[in-house]
Amino acid sequence: MRISCAKLVFPLAAGCLAAGILAAQGQRNFLLTIAPTNQNAMVISWRAQSATPAGGFVIVPQFQAQRSSDLKIWTNVGAPLTGSPGQMLGLADGVSVRAFYRVQSSISMEYGQLSHAKLDSGELQGADFFGADLFGASLTQADVSSAILSGADLRSADLSQADLSGADLFGVEAVATTFDTATLRNVDARFGDFENASFFGGDLTGTDFGFAILTGADLDFVIWKQVKLDADTAIDAKPKLIWRLVNQPNANAVLTNLDLSRATLAGVDFSHANFSGANLFGSDLSGSDIRGAVLTSANLGLVYFQDTLMDATTVIDSKSRLVWQILNQPAPVWDLHSTNLSSVVLFRANLVNANLTNATCSVSVFEQANLGSANVTRANFSGSDLISAILTNANMTLGQFQTADFTRANLFHANTNGANFSGAIFNQTIMPDGSIR
Repeated sequence: MRISCAKLVFPLAAGCLAAGILAAQGQRNFLLTIAPTNQNAMVISWRAQSATPAGGFVIVPQFQAQRSSDLKIWTNVGAPLTGSPGQMLGLADGVSVRAFYRVQSSISMEYGQLSHAKLDSGELQGADFFGADLFGASLTQADVSSAILSGADLRSADLSQADLSGADLFGVEAVATTFDTATLRNVDARFGDFENASFFGGDLTGTDFGFAILTGADLDFVIWKQVKLDADTAIDAKPKLIWRLVNQPNANAVLTNLDLSRATLAGVDFSHANFSGANLFGSDLSGSDIRGAVLTSANLGLVYFQDTLMDATTVIDSKSRLVWQILNQPAPVWDLHSTNLSSVVLFRANLVNANLTNATCSVSVFEQANLGSANVTRANFSGSDLISAILTNANMTLGQFQTADFTRANLFHANTNGANFSGAIFNQTIMPDGSIR
């Protein structure tokens, strides 16, 4: 159930009656209008519309108007109403006391037949899809927070970027379902079947997977904080290890030669841990404590070191220590000429006026980095992520930028003489002449 309009007050007194019509925007995007009548009644009206965008499967909520004198106890006014999209709905309420009004909208589709339905970007908060057939349905970017999906068939459905916070997925069938970069905070997923599902980059904070099946699932980059697994949870060895490291941290841990790649290990106490020979490629160590840790021969490509705690006792290669310094100990001007900065993460790094001449910066992440007025003459940024990077007034002469991604980057007044942009991506990019490409 969803409260779609509240805070609407209209005391029945002559001075207020002269105020005319009050309106407010509802939480399911409909406009509620309240107007007095000559018979000391209030007319409440709104236009019904689908909770899903045009072009998708039409779901019109059921609406219930309510009245309160104290904003604590609410009484239903009239019977629940529903209608077709665009239809005006309304009712009159005869009341002689000061009153507040609201309209609640609810969606009840228990055992609904929604196989392959298009519900992308739907406002489906609190909807009841108990036992519904959603096989192959598309709910990308949909808001299904606090929705009931227990016992539903979500096999092969796409919930990429959806918000499932607080949803009930008890006993759900979600084999090969896509939850990439979705929010699944505090979800009840007990007894759910998520075999071969994809949770890539998803936020699973606080979710309960007791008795659930997660074998074969893609759990790279997921947030495991406060996630509940039990002895009956079926899960592959690597993600279970990552879960244990996040939720049962152990300083001085021996993690030699383990595969810890593409893992979100942010904020974990790894002080004095031994990572010798471990594969940490692409992992997030932001905010973690690696003071006194040993990372000899570890694969630290594309590791994120923002706010990571590191000191002189940390045994780590010079390249990774330099990346950590750039992110956490910014210098007035960085002299990085001829430096190897390939396969590193310098997300939001401050490199204003930096000297990167002849530097190797290929296949690296410079997203949102500030390279304003930097000298990147003859530098190699091929294959790098420069999304939303600032390159205003930068000297990019003879630089190598093949297949680099300049989406939303700012190159205003940059010098690009002789630069190689073969295969580079330009999307909403501010070009050197100020045009948008």
